[in-house]
Amino acid sequence: MSKILYTFLATFLFCSLSQGNSEKLETVAQSQFAMNGVAITTDKRIFVSMPQWTDQPSPSVGEVMSNGNVIAYPGNQWNKHSPNDAYNRFSNVNAVHTDTNNNLWVVDYAAPFWTKPIKDSQKLVKINTSTNEVERVYRFAENILPTGAKLNDVRIDLNKKVAYISEFGIGALIVVDLNTGKARRLLDKHFSARAHPDVVTYFEGKPFRTDFLHLNDIELDNQGRHLYYQPTGGPVMYRINTDYLLDETLNADQLAQHVEVYSKSLTIGGITKDKNNRLFLGNVQDKAITIIKQGKIVGNLVQDDRLLWPDAMDVHDNYLYIPCPQLKLLAKMNDGISKVRGKFTVYRYPL
Repeated sequence: MSKILYTFLATFLFCSLSQGNSEKLETVAQSQFAMNGVAITTDKRIFVSMPQWTDQPSPSVGEVMSNGNVIAYPGNQWNKHSPNDAYNRFSNVNAVHTDTNNNLWVVDYAAPFWTKPIKDSQKLVKINTSTNEVERVYRFAENILPTGAKLNDVRIDLNKKVAYISEFGIGALIVVDLNTGKARRLLDKHFSARAHPDVVTYFEGKPFRTDFLHLNDIELDNQGRHLYYQPTGGPVMYRINTDYLLDETLNADQLAQHVEVYSKSLTIGGITKDKNNRLFLGNVQDKAITIIKQGKIVGNLVQDDRLLWPDAMDVHDNYLYIPCPQLKLLAKMNDGISKVRGKFTVYRYPL
């Protein structure tokens, strides 16, 4: 039944999408290292995730200065990559996220330079941006992260004291009690958490498949009521009421009954929301930011050739911040030959 559902939804043609004024696209930060995620505090500090994707070790996490330069953050041993001490350092950071108290949350899936995750080194790290110190590290047992599992993105609900983390290597959602550190692995290999095998996307005229990128992109609405999620390639976005995710009396089959199809979708690098719960998708095929509102794709905010794999975005002061790590242009994706265009860039666009 799940395959029929996928096929049915995938057969729809997307509407003709509008195109914003790309002249309004501004450069916020540039770096020699790929920046695949951005997170902004209420006091306007900008942080980026910098995965180990190129030959030279990156700082893993950076802060954007007023001149657009990026410096290592928090600027101590955490930023000094060492495969021999991945347990106590950043090794391959895949996401950054700020909560309403201006804490910075860092997801490290510990698989540097496209290798397998380093044993026992995947983690969620909480940094207090007032003291610039790591406050807590959340680690995961083998039943939560079995062989092949890879952490990806995170959303924090301080009211409910919980973190939601996507796991894209096998396909699951990890829910963490922020007080106790207890984690639960939910929707494990559920069809909504698994990549559809027939999705083919095109980037600059060349096809690529996303059938190994399972539950990847997540977003929590402003009320903390629904969690939206999808595999990288879509073609469907799902949602689930968080009350069910937090109900430990539900077994796997009972929880699965509460998964909803929210919208048609596409292959995306990342997702975020605005104050009105509009969802912004990093549309990698069209080099665009596509909008979902009330369960429907309604158009593009902006489309521009500079949006090379728009990834994990953030909204602040009526601007959308867009990191572009040029994933499909990296040497790893092109038989060892880098096709990266200039420096890696974070842009912003007015909402």
